Amino acid sequence: MNIDFAVKTATLRMAVVGCDYVTGLGLAQLLSRANFIDMVKSAADSAELLAVMENAPVDLVLVDAGIRTESLAHACRVLSRTAESPTVVVMGDVPYDMAESLVFEGVSAILNHGLLAEDLPVALRMIHRGGALLLSDSAREAIMARNSTFNPNHRIRYDSLNARERVVAQGVAEGMTNGELAVSMHMSEATVKLLVSNVMNKLGASNRVQIAVVVTKARVT
Repeated sequence: MNIDFAVKTATLRMAVVGCDYVTGLGLAQLLSRANFIDMVKSAADSAELLAVMENAPVDLVLVDAGIRTESLAHACRVLSRTAESPTVVVMGDVPYDMAESLVFEGVSAILNHGLLAEDLPVALRMIHRGGALLLSDSAREAIMARNSTFNPNHRIRYDSLNARERVVAQGVAEGMTNGELAVSMHMSEATVKLLVSNVMNKLGASNRVQIAVVVTKARVT
């Protein structure tokens, strides 16, 4: 096995967009302790980061919810739709009506300030690997407002899943990792990953957060 290759693939190449000076310093302190994170760039806006990404690939982008140089939705949309398709994470609380729209702009997680004060590097690595659904309280409340958001089309998509796929979809909606699903379903993690992929295809979702939205709007959780 090529050791150099293994080290490179284990490193999470990360960038930050829209942070003010003080927030940037705080993040730098939190992330400096993680030897698996390589901070590629701290950019003022998505355009600046896209220019950097032409020569320096990025795996994950952390976007400040308080970004002032452009709209939050625009920044997330542009970054998630690049050819490299980095994992896009928003940090900070967002309005109820914006949470769901950000998910469908390609945002994989919305982190609240409480999590930022804890083990941020590990949380970011888990999100990039698709192993956890981490939402701010306001985002979770908006997405889980089932009574007023039932969508029959989502129910039709959900009903197209087979029995095992439904278990996986509901587990993802509850924030279970692939490892946790593998244990609870008595199967390998590789099989769970395949089932998650099948669920995404059938539900028309591109990440785990979107699976949660569809399952919720189908009123099955």
